[in-house]
Amino acid sequence: MVQYLRSELAKEARVNIETLRFYEKHGLIPLPQRSAGGYRLYTEETLGRIVFIQNAKNCGFTLREIKKALIKSADGSIGITDFVEVIERKMRAVDLEISKRQKTRERLEELKSNLLSPQRHASVQETLDILQMGD
Repeated sequence: MVQYLRSELAKEARVNIETLRFYEKHGLIPLPQRSAGGYRLYTEETLGRIVFIQNAKNCGFTLREIKKALIKSADGSIGITDFVEVIERKMRAVDLEISKRQKTRERLEELKSNLLSPQRHASVQETLDILQMGD
């Protein structure tokens, strides 16, 4: 059985030691065993769990959502169908965020066009006057 010291685990998982401390404190990874000398010893399973957490974060899941999934999987109260539903909800949330960002981008594009137009709308000119940015 492979065991890692804290610094070794952090290096292998590509996270910093503070991240490991945070995950331990918040119950995302199990508390490690201790060596006879008092060093923390982490297992290969803990490394796998950290990789899972990092992958889930990269997919947009929050640590709260990840912890909930880990707890539910440990007690057997979540199956593949449930997990797929969670993923679909996350995808809908991402789609909504994309839509909002697209609308924001369109408003910015319109503002830019208005600012560069030789015949600015009166409200745009008022904004420029307030900002003391007249031509």
